[in-house]
Amino acid sequence: MKKVRLIYNPGSGDRSFKNRIDEVIDDFQREGYQVVPYKTLGVDDIEYGVKLTKYDNYTSIAVAGGDGTINRVVNAMIKNDINLPIGIFPWGTANDLAAYFGIPRDIKKCCKYMIKGKRRTIDLGKINDKYFINVAAGGLLTDVSQKIDTNLKNTLGKLAYYLKGIEQIPNFKPIPLQFTTRNKTLNADVYLFIAFNGCSAGGFNLLGKNAVIDDGKFDLIAIKACNIIDLLPLFIKILRGEHLQDDNIIYIRADKMKINSKYKIETDIDGEAGPLFPISLEIVPNIIDVFVP
Repeated sequence: MKKVRLIYNPGSGDRSFKNRIDEVIDDFQREGYQVVPYKTLGVDDIEYGVKLTKYDNYTSIAVAGGDGTINRVVNAMIKNDINLPIGIFPWGTANDLAAYFGIPRDIKKCCKYMIKGKRRTIDLGKINDKYFINVAAGGLLTDVSQKIDTNLKNTLGKLAYYLKGIEQIPNFKPIPLQFTTRNKTLNADVYLFIAFNGCSAGGFNLLGKNAVIDDGKFDLIAIKACNIIDLLPLFIKILRGEHLQDDNIIYIRADKMKINSKYKIETDIDGEAGPLFPISLEIVPNIIDVFVP
């Protein structure tokens, strides 16, 4: 019998997944799988739940939660040299990685695609010594997901991100950054930057629209410091996926990059706190298998 470790975050999204675990067990069990659930009690014990898969012949890991939960699972797998395919129950707020692969927020459909077993080997991004599945970001707005009250996020969903972002607009100040790739250096004052492994961030599905999760590169987009009044038309272009040629956008594709600043800027990786500046970004190709529909 194949054995699946189910790691679930009971606080993700609308907090309903914990009431659906029997459905997951039933669907897998009918197909000859044993599901062993592990409830995360906090971000610090996810690694323990992952490490247990080393000792009991597990064949895969299923993760129920948002991108932050998946991020911590993946980092724990790499740290502990665990090479198992992962499946996703997208039960967070934005679920950008699941959106990239068209994974539905439907228990039975998720079980079905995992059991079917179709896989895709993907790249991971790396920022200093931490891995990211989808995005690494710095500057204004990038810590929005960390600042939102959990109850508000669970109640309003993606709208909570947008409201918190609007609240921060009066605080916009230019940040001087230096971007260095293999063959060029660029100095610019920006409001924020986002390095994409996948193509969306916070539910903005077209923000990194050219990014491909297994092409050996990340796509970096930075918004230049500009007049606040110019941000509204830029925002509309972002929603339409027409922003990459805008004069206020910096767009770079690379496999490695260093970003420096005279300030100790905070970063965000997949909705969780990342390292302080300076930072090194790189893509680690073909490192993990993900079940896909």
